[in-house]
Amino acid sequence: MWLRGRQEVGSALDRVFLKPRLAVKAAASSAEAATMHLMHRNPALTVDAVVVKDKKILLIKRKREPYQRHYALPGGFVEYGETVEAALRREVLEETGLVVKIKSLVGVYSDPDRDPRGHVVSVVFAADIIGGALAAASDATDALLWDIADLPPLAFDHAQIISDSLVRR
Repeated sequence: MWLRGRQEVGSALDRVFLKPRLAVKAAASSAEAATMHLMHRNPALTVDAVVVKDKKILLIKRKREPYQRHYALPGGFVEYGETVEAALRREVLEETGLVVKIKSLVGVYSDPDRDPRGHVVSVVFAADIIGGALAAASDATDALLWDIADLPPLAFDHAQIISDSLVRR
């Protein structure tokens, strides 16, 4: 029998379904047993920005692995309690010094192999620059507007994301 909180879970279906997700330990007290939770492995959530101005696209050069010293779209991890829209504005400002306004959703990129750190899902938005001054900071060693017709090799699946965003314009 498996324990879920203080309740026995005994059907074959429950054992198959819960076993990989349930951390079971001997509960020292009923209070401890009541705090046991099902734990799910979930993908991490990130955002990326596609910012195009005068046939140039905003890119950053990554400061850290993975893809250290490679160019990428500005973006990063969504913090707990933060909306994806707020995360996008924060990440662009932190990495490039620019303030952006979101125009539209480009897409959601969820291939489990898109990031070597593990399963990372990215929500990608098209955005316009509305303020700030271009300057690399945070996780970027460089931030620049790059000619769309002559892109460098890009990190992750960002070449595909840019291609998708240009088709949808």
